[in-house]
Amino acid sequence: MNVIGLMIGKKNSMGVPGKNTAEVLGHRLCEYPLMAAKNSQHVSQIFVSTNCPIIESVSKTCGAEIIHRLPIHDAPETLTEDVLSHAHKVIKDQYRIKFDYYVLLYANGGFVNSSLIDQAILKLDLNPSFDSCVGAVNADMFTPIRAKKISKEGELLPFVDLNTFGEITSNRDSAGKVYFIDLSLQVIRPHCFDTMNGNQKPFLWLGKKILPFEKDFGGDLDEVWQFPVLEAWLLKNVK
Repeated sequence: MNVIGLMIGKKNSMGVPGKNTAEVLGHRLCEYPLMAAKNSQHVSQIFVSTNCPIIESVSKTCGAEIIHRLPIHDAPETLTEDVLSHAHKVIKDQYRIKFDYYVLLYANGGFVNSSLIDQAILKLDLNPSFDSCVGAVNADMFTPIRAKKISKEGELLPFVDLNTFGEITSNRDSAGKVYFIDLSLQVIRPHCFDTMNGNQKPFLWLGKKILPFEKDFGGDLDEVWQFPVLEAWLLKNVK
């Protein structure tokens, strides 16, 4: 099989400024997904879509080809699917590569290694009816039955209609197992990027039918508290 690694990462981050290029255990955060793809048994070539000179420099050191983001994609409100559509078009039209899968990487998605990538590729390859295989982390403590929102009047209210779940209790698992997608690990069939309309929201690039790859922990980094968690995970799974 021919597998393309594609990492996306921008210069300016709203939540944690500079997170994509922050140093974590002696490496830039964006370097970890690149090293995972580079050491994969199946990834043959890596592309990086970015507008950040530091990410570009790190990516070139890892042997990646650079796709320069369109200026209109530099805005904070730019959607991920727009960046992916542009990168996909460049890879198809300019490089004219025929390939079977994308391994989609995030510059702030450090919870990944080459073994996880290779296992996810093989899992998707063995399940041809699925569009993608994505990291899934069990987190019952964040069940929707416990999620809240603050109303305009300042009242704490259920985030979703609790009647949806039938009988519920204070036990965090009373609504069943809860999983969250870990965007550090994504293997996707290229056709998902051709037409994203009608795919499963909100991650339109993952297609309609998503295959879970259960992980112990993960997530793309968007908060400062996640960095020590990532360091502990890397020491166990990468370092």
